[in-house]
Amino acid sequence: MSLTTRSIKFIGLTALFLVASWSCDEKITGDFNANLPPETEIFLTSEDTLNYTQSVQTIYWDGRDPDGFITGFYYTFADDPTVDDWTWTTERFGVFPLVLSGNDTIYQFQVKAVDNSGAEDPSPALQRFPIINTPPALRWATGSALPDTTFTVASFSWVASDPDGDATIDHFEYALDDTSSWIELPGTRRSLNLDANQGIVPGDHAFYLRVVDIAGAKSPILRMPEDPARDWHVKAPQGRYLLIDDFEAETNTVGRPDAFYRGMLTDVLTPLGESFTYWNIEEQFPSSTMQFTETLKLFDRVIWYTDLIQVSDAHFIAAQIAIPQFRANGGKLILTVQFNRNFGQQGDPLAFSPVDSLGRSFNFILTNSAYNPDPVFANTFPDMPPLPALSVSNIVVGSIALKPKANSVPMYRYDDPGSTDDPLFILAGQNDNTGEYDFIFSGTPLHYLRGNGNLNEFFTIVLRDFFGQ
Repeated sequence: MSLTTRSIKFIGLTALFLVASWSCDEKITGDFNANLPPETEIFLTSEDTLNYTQSVQTIYWDGRDPDGFITGFYYTFADDPTVDDWTWTTERFGVFPLVLSGNDTIYQFQVKAVDNSGAEDPSPALQRFPIINTPPALRWATGSALPDTTFTVASFSWVASDPDGDATIDHFEYALDDTSSWIELPGTRRSLNLDANQGIVPGDHAFYLRVVDIAGAKSPILRMPEDPARDWHVKAPQGRYLLIDDFEAETNTVGRPDAFYRGMLTDVLTPLGESFTYWNIEEQFPSSTMQFTETLKLFDRVIWYTDLIQVSDAHFIAAQIAIPQFRANGGKLILTVQFNRNFGQQGDPLAFSPVDSLGRSFNFILTNSAYNPDPVFANTFPDMPPLPALSVSNIVVGSIALKPKANSVPMYRYDDPGSTDDPLFILAGQNDNTGEYDFIFSGTPLHYLRGNGNLNEFFTIVLRDFFGQ
């Protein structure tokens, strides 16, 4: 007897039911596989190798999980970290500033991977980064050497650096005359002015300087003067007046300017109860413009005479910087110059002066030529004694006339026989900040104007009446 299709289906379903019934009665035996923790590693690329003197380090890391995947990392620089010392990140690298905190510092970096089940690497990867400190370096700035002799002021400039980065410079220390005690300066300083209040008193002195980094490492000590066998000499200024000798020659041809100005000031100042200091900058010009400027500030009045000047002359460059600061400090001055033929062809080198621009050039101004007071001066200062007429005593070779700024006052014009417009050669300048007239500028060496024998009268009026006591 054959089975029908329906019978076959029934037998199959019955067999499946019997198997299922038997399976429900059978129990599963054995242990489940536990979650395995991840592993972590640290590495540096070939472009970012460990640098023992580098204070910023890029660190890379990664993790592996044998039965899942990595969701992130915890890292720390703590040597013996607690739970709160770890920082979470999903990145696989970081850039860290390793701040120098000792002569030699070792940073310990640990990182551990975390898998998708929250398991952490039980043995974090560890890398030590030794940061070796290099002492900072120090040198005197170019042109900062002191002359053999100064007045009661001294200026110092220096250059400092640190191989570990200039940000690791903490402070400077200086000492005067001996190194038994040091005075601290901020790490941002690169210059220092000292005066009598800080120990720059008459006598012989030496100055010492060193730089200290954040780890306490010190540079070798710098000394000024650099020759350990010598000091520099300080002399006291005499009186409120400074006479600056900037004239190279002292001959009859040029009118012996040194003898004239020293004798003139003695004659003019003695009745006023004043004295003056003589300073020959042809021989003792400081290499530092700052030193020159600070020296001018020791005085209230300056008389500065010079011979041919050119724009590139170091003394003239110093004048452009020092004179505005001297005037801002309340000083008043007379500057008498003689221009070279090509002076002022480029730029505006006389911006610091009462001169707006230069006018006509004169090859020669002969002896006995007249320099007459400009009436504008008398009209501007009606209470001032009248200026004397002056006469040329030495031939003036190569002079350039002056054109005044709007607030400058003409004082003297050369009586030019061939012109109806007599050129201006001496003028008075006004201080833009105070409104005072504090600057007499002459484009003719004043000691060439002694033909009438009354030049002392001119200086008396300027120093006593115009500048005031």
